Amino acid sequence: AGAGTGLSGEWLAITGYPQVEALDISEGMLAKASAKGIYSALHCLALGGPLPFADNAYAGIVSAGVFTSGHVGAEGLDELIRICRPGGAIVLTVKNTLWEAGFAARIAELEAQGVVTRDEETAPYVSMPGEADTVPSRGLVLRVI
Repeated sequence: AGAGTGLSGEWLAITGYPQVEALDISEGMLAKASAKGIYSALHCLALGGPLPFADNAYAGIVSAGVFTSGHVGAEGLDELIRICRPGGAIVLTVKNTLWEAGFAARIAELEAQGVVTRDEETAPYVSMPGEADTVPSRGLVLRVI
């Protein structure tokens, strides 16, 4: 979810995942991802609103560098949960500015409702070392119940 040029998809293919789909808002990014020849489907869509996929359609979802200020906020999470089957993992990164502006509270709420469990959470880390004014991110693995 937020495939960009397809770097995460490449790693999923290398590690043996047999069917990987790409979703991105940018046709240009999807064209770069498509050129890698690893995706079974490409979807030019925006996160944050309804997605045209069936409930429980995916075994897992990866989203790196998408949940950040100016891109997608916590509102994009509910649809990812809806389309991920029970027992599936949602692996994502979240910028600290977004985390502190309501994302953490939304995760806590979803846990309290029994919708997801937080399997893992990293400490904040600098995702773009060497870049000036880099805002730390954290990695999360959510398990859909």
